[in-house]
Amino acid sequence: MRALLNEFWAEQDGVTAIEYALLAALIFGAIAISVGFVGDSIKVLYDEISLKVADAVS
Repeated sequence: MRALLNEFWAEQDGVTAIEYALLAALIFGAIAISVGFVGDSIKVLYDEISLKVADAVS
């Protein structure tokens, strides 16, 4: 039984999978935050363009 437990604790495959999952979650979080910041600034830009086009048409 002791040998089985030692082998279980020495196994590294599960740890690697968890590390990859955490890395993927961090990358996803960074992308989501970046899109949030860029999305707001793009909305402001399109609103300004819309106002200018509306002024030019009328």
